[in-house]
Amino acid sequence: MKAFKYIFILILIVIIGGAIYFSLKDGKYDITESRIIAAPPSLIYDQLADFKEWDNWNPWLEDEEITSTMGTQTKGVDGNYSFTDPYGNGKMTITGIEPNKYVAMNMFYDNGMTSSNSDVIMDLERVENGTKVTWNIKSEQGLLDKVMTTVLGFNMEDEIKPKYTAGLENLDNYVNNQMSVHQVHVDGIIETGGGYFLYMSSSTKREKLQIVKSQMLQNIMSYMNRNHIDMYGMPRVVYEKIDPTNNSVLFSAALPVENREITATNSNILSSYQEPGKAVKITLNGAYSNLAEAWRKGEEFISQNGLVKAIASPYEIYKTDPMLTPNPADYRTEIYIPIE
Repeated sequence: MKAFKYIFILILIVIIGGAIYFSLKDGKYDITESRIIAAPPSLIYDQLADFKEWDNWNPWLEDEEITSTMGTQTKGVDGNYSFTDPYGNGKMTITGIEPNKYVAMNMFYDNGMTSSNSDVIMDLERVENGTKVTWNIKSEQGLLDKVMTTVLGFNMEDEIKPKYTAGLENLDNYVNNQMSVHQVHVDGIIETGGGYFLYMSSSTKREKLQIVKSQMLQNIMSYMNRNHIDMYGMPRVVYEKIDPTNNSVLFSAALPVENREITATNSNILSSYQEPGKAVKITLNGAYSNLAEAWRKGEEFISQNGLVKAIASPYEIYKTDPMLTPNPADYRTEIYIPIE
């Protein structure tokens, strides 16, 4: 009997000692992974604020042993989904949002013996080359969790950080694939109407055209605002000369107006009139980086149909405002190549 008594006391000492040891062991974890994605915050936020969109990039769903079930509400505060893995089940719930800034969540997990709650946040910060996405999870393990992770040699950072890295890479690829979607359609020969416009002219390298064009259009718009002149159509660029050898272009950025406007003699903003005529029209739905493809298809149409280009300069009309259209896949540009 004494032997059993001593064994019991020894076991009790081990249990008490182990409990003290593990209770003093730091169970806090705070894991962060970041990635800069070349996309505006609004496009990324749309992927984060609705759990249905997580199916596009969630790294855990690549594991066939993990299943997920969407809640009745998946978007915004209280949006949620549940998941089951080989070790237990959990639930993700959105607890706070600020559009284009962050999505905060709670992750509840139950492995059958213990349960835990973790704070998860995905933060968005606009940077020079796009958006910096920071994914963070933090919590503190209970006593039993600390015992189990120590005995099993389980390290939270080793388990979570690679998944966060893969998830952000998946998110990057998905968003950029969505932004690259485009379509070119040759509309054929149309009659173009005439009209007045205010314009500025410049020359630049092709790779700087979009930046210079935007600056010039802003200058024209400011002039029109100061002089209470209304815009009477969408912005355009008229190509006076393209030099493939030097990769440069001489062009005018223009805004249509209703009537002839007389500008100051020394002003770099001028007024002109476009004569009516015929042109081959090409429509691009997609990013400006696809304009070369659209122009090529227009040139092919002219060649295949034995058409002759007119002396008048070709031009592009921008039907969408990039400031109001976050996804370049939604841009619409019309190209007009005048013909005789």
